[in-house]
Amino acid sequence: MLKEFLFEVCSNHFVSGFEHINGDIIKRYFQPYTDSFEKDKLGSYIFKSSGSSDRKIMLAAHIDEIGLMITKILEGGFLSFISVGGINPASLVAQEVTIYGKDTIFGVIGIKPPHITSEEERKKPHKMKELFIDTGYSKEELEKLVTIGDIATVNREPLSLQGSVISAKAFDDRACVTVMLETAKELKKISHKSNVYFTATAQEETGIRGAKTSSYKIAPDIGIVLDVGFGKTPDMPSDSPELGKGPIVAYGGRLNSKLTKKFVDVCKKYNYPLQYEAVPAITGTDTEALQISRDGIPCILLSIPLRYMHTSVETIDLYDVEITGKAIARFINELDNSDLEEILCF
Repeated sequence: MLKEFLFEVCSNHFVSGFEHINGDIIKRYFQPYTDSFEKDKLGSYIFKSSGSSDRKIMLAAHIDEIGLMITKILEGGFLSFISVGGINPASLVAQEVTIYGKDTIFGVIGIKPPHITSEEERKKPHKMKELFIDTGYSKEELEKLVTIGDIATVNREPLSLQGSVISAKAFDDRACVTVMLETAKELKKISHKSNVYFTATAQEETGIRGAKTSSYKIAPDIGIVLDVGFGKTPDMPSDSPELGKGPIVAYGGRLNSKLTKKFVDVCKKYNYPLQYEAVPAITGTDTEALQISRDGIPCILLSIPLRYMHTSVETIDLYDVEITGKAIARFINELDNSDLEEILCF
């Protein structure tokens, strides 16, 4: 079921700020394993698994993805655009896209052929302002279908590679939304004391905004932030995290050391594999919002190793997703039987 959910949610589009377009998919999968659902005013999806105490644990993984926004309708049926979130323009060349206007239409991102480019032009990096979407429509036809500010996304069907390795767009961060789904499934099997809030946060890619409003609304005792990390490829340092070897546990000043140690201890107890990274300052994740929400929320940060971040061929090992979801469920259950105040006391 995890692969089915991940492939479906990544085949659809949740551009940052427009997460509502396909939100029913998330509800359909999460509601059988949770007790209540609400959506905050910024568009984050919050599912609650009720416990027997008043303790609150918030899991946060952002549902939004990078995308494109239309800036101009050009003669000949072409569209200019800018990025929503951080995108390397080179990754957009020769891609198929869907434009969400008054109607859904398709296009391709073209580029000047090498036959008619100079050697100097070929050496220059691609710039967003030099790219365009070709729709096949005339300008007059497009003006009836598309408005400045409409969004577009790259089309890419998920792909199964060898074993449990899979590739798709938007695994950042829907791989971790899938981690939450696995945790919800596991917690459904047991009686736990904590109230657990599975939060698919909005607008992370454009400023970590959804985590601010949802964490304020929930007011959790602790936060478990889930995102993706840089998986090892031949052009990266030899000690980079690897796919298929478990989640990456972050250590740093913005993360609660006692809570992190507790998670690591639980994983060692049940033989869950872990990898580690040092994050001395900004994490670039929803941790930035949770940690300073209200009077402060102690957080841990776990990441799924991922290759080719912010492209349409992001690649992960589904094993890491499943094992992380199970490990978090164990961790939550162990917290129920420990003195949380002692863990969180600085």
